[in-house]
Amino acid sequence: MKSNHTQCVRCTIERCGTKDSSKAVPAYCPTEKYSDLAAATMEKYRHRDNRAVLEGWLALMTQVLDPEKPREKYSWSRVDEVMEYARIRGMKRLGIATCRSMTHESLLLTDILEHHGFEVVSVSCLCGEVNPGDLDLPGEIFCNPILQAEVLDKENTELNIMMGLCVGHDILFLKHSKAETTPLVVRDYSTVHNPVAALYQSQGRFRDRFFGK
Repeated sequence: MKSNHTQCVRCTIERCGTKDSSKAVPAYCPTEKYSDLAAATMEKYRHRDNRAVLEGWLALMTQVLDPEKPREKYSWSRVDEVMEYARIRGMKRLGIATCRSMTHESLLLTDILEHHGFEVVSVSCLCGEVNPGDLDLPGEIFCNPILQAEVLDKENTELNIMMGLCVGHDILFLKHSKAETTPLVVRDYSTVHNPVAALYQSQGRFRDRFFGK
C-alpha cells in the first residue's frame, strides 16, 4: 500500500518551482494536502517579527544573487552572509553558543565579527555544567545548553550563532533562545564538520555505513 505522508524529495512533478497550477501533483503534495495551512502561513508572514526576518533574507539574497555580479554568489561564505544579515537588520550585539571543543574556531569567529564592528558575547557549553546525578541520569558531567541560551538572553544579544553544539543540545538551545538563532558550524567529526559530505559519500565510501553490505 502506498503511503500518502508528505515526501517532497520523491516528487518528480515539481510544480512548486513554477506558477503553473494546472499540473497534477502526487497525493502527498503538502501544498494540496494542507492547503488550509498554506493559506494560514501567509498571515503569519505578515507578523512584524516574521516580516522583519523575511525582509532581511530578501535584502541579503538580493546581494548574494545580484544578476550584475553572476560570479559573486559563489564567493559568499556563511560568515559573510551572517554578518551582512546582521547589518541589514541593524543588529550590533551577537552571541556565540559554542561547544567547548570548538573554542578556537569560535575565537576566530569572534575576531572576525569584532573586526567588522560587532559586539560579541560567547558562552561555552560547559558553562554551569550539570551533574547528571542531580537529574537521575548516568555519567559524570554534561553541558548546559539551556543556560547558554539564557545567558545570551541576559546579555541582550540580538542574533545568536551556534558553533558545533551536539545533537540534542542544539535542540534545547533553539528551544530556549529568545533571540534569532542561526547555525554556523554543525559538528561532525567524521567529515571535519561538513555533514553534507556524508550524504554524498552514502553513494560511495560511506555506503556500507548507512545501507549495510
